[in-house]
Amino acid sequence: MHTQNITPIRPAPRTPYHSLGEGATMRIPEWAQHRSVYRSAGRTLYVVETDTLADARRDLVRLDKAGWDVAVEAAGPNARIALSRAA
Repeated sequence: MHTQNITPIRPAPRTPYHSLGEGATMRIPEWAQHRSVYRSAGRTLYVVETDTLADARRDLVRLDKAGWDVAVEAAGPNARIALSRAA
């Protein structure tokens, strides 16, 4: 029998909170004060409201790099953040 070194394919994190966590654990950041989830055919939308947008910036860059579509509607220090990814 021939064996190979096979690297397992890691599935994309299920939620943005999994993308922010380590391994299989979730991390819900303190800046995410109000959270909602909306599901439709092939896409899930996470809406997060915060009054500390400055605290969220590093996590939003990390989510963008992890493949999440990040849209921010800011009004001063407050913001409504939409996070989505095709299923």
